[in-house]
Amino acid sequence: MMSLPGIVLIDDNKQDLDDIQNSLITAGYPCFPIHYKGTEPSNSSGIDHINLDMIHPRVIITDLNLQELQIEEKTLVAPIAEVLKKLAIDGPYLLYFWSKNGKIVENVMNLISKRFPEIPAPIHWGILDKTHFKSRPEELVDKVVNLFKENAIFNAMFSWENRISKAAQLTTDSLFKLAKPKAIDDINQFESATTDKLKTMLAVIGNETLGTKNAKDEPEIAIELGLEPVLHDHIQSMYEHIDRSVWLDAANGIGTKKNADSDVKAHLNSFYHIEECDDKSPKNKRGTWIEFSSSYLTDCENEPKIRKNLGRDIKTLLHEEFIDCVQGTKATRKEARSETKLGFLELSAECDQAQRKTKLNRYFLSAMIPVKFEHFTFFQNGKNDTAHAGIYRLPNVVVNGKEYIVEVSFMYQVGAIPDFNKWLGSPVFRLKDQILSDISFKASQHSARPGIIRFD
Repeated sequence: MMSLPGIVLIDDNKQDLDDIQNSLITAGYPCFPIHYKGTEPSNSSGIDHINLDMIHPRVIITDLNLQELQIEEKTLVAPIAEVLKKLAIDGPYLLYFWSKNGKIVENVMNLISKRFPEIPAPIHWGILDKTHFKSRPEELVDKVVNLFKENAIFNAMFSWENRISKAAQLTTDSLFKLAKPKAIDDINQFESATTDKLKTMLAVIGNETLGTKNAKDEPEIAIELGLEPVLHDHIQSMYEHIDRSVWLDAANGIGTKKNADSDVKAHLNSFYHIEECDDKSPKNKRGTWIEFSSSYLTDCENEPKIRKNLGRDIKTLLHEEFIDCVQGTKATRKEARSETKLGFLELSAECDQAQRKTKLNRYFLSAMIPVKFEHFTFFQNGKNDTAHAGIYRLPNVVVNGKEYIVEVSFMYQVGAIPDFNKWLGSPVFRLKDQILSDISFKASQHSARPGIIRFD
């Protein structure tokens, strides 16, 4: 789907809308103007006549008085709020009011935040004075050029987004250059020859990336994964051209040791290492963490089956692998067990999954322990001691808004067909490649560890 420019302009006065649009175009910034139509009964927000599905604005510039109402804060709030409900994103964006009544903007913003807390707040807001700038078009151009720099965080992130987009364009351009014929007889021949060569090149890239069979089944994954290394190379080639002051201003204390709070670390770990799943997510995808079916666990008739397959009942297994049985009281240990989620991490060989050779998916037993029970784990006083050498502890992560300690035991491995195994409940999250590679390496190390007979 095409992504339209991230700068959106709204005004009920066509001439005023054209003025601000011309200033942005003159400065070289593509923008999307919306002529507000609040007088139509069927147009409740005033911008319902616009297809907003393809718009993801990072900058919103709107007239303050969209319906030419009396200049009172309480009457101006509702139209602005309806527009923001339609446009505002749950991410960083700038909000500027293109208005002759700048003195009341702050009160309007305060009323919007109180009356409509569900509307995502802008990371920065400001005023473009119509009275001042309409008679000074050159100054308006200079002003809009500097709008994006008024908030250091936004300036850095918005610039980064645009560089990534530029890198993707360079990737496409470089591939196109390879496909162009050296000599052009006519325009039809150029189109035909270039198109045919591009099709062949994309097929070869996809086949090489995932293998012929997988590329046929999932061409979208095969080709886009195949283009990623070139995209990354173009991103890296831009590093030397970045104004380092942009990131220095945006990153508080970069270059000095920072002690982030534990919850900040957990959120960053989640950002880097996991992707939350839903009920429709596949259970056979490598790196997926699947909860032990609660209905199976709570059925007393299944206890002998669990003991027979794992060699332990669940309580004993939890205490041997994940929860220290000497900590706390009987009641608190019971609480820790009840709130710990037992599950399985899919860790089949990467090459087997890529080539569709997996017959039985390989799962390792795992546990999600709420961080409030950290003192019940085997990690005490800053020491990463484990119940045994075959335990891997992930850095703390946040799943569904709650912080967890996640441990994986290499001692308990299960082979299963995901769609038929009754132990496997709902997918909870999927581990990303970097940490998945580390777990795979540690699992291989554990299974291949040498042992000797010795007499001391």
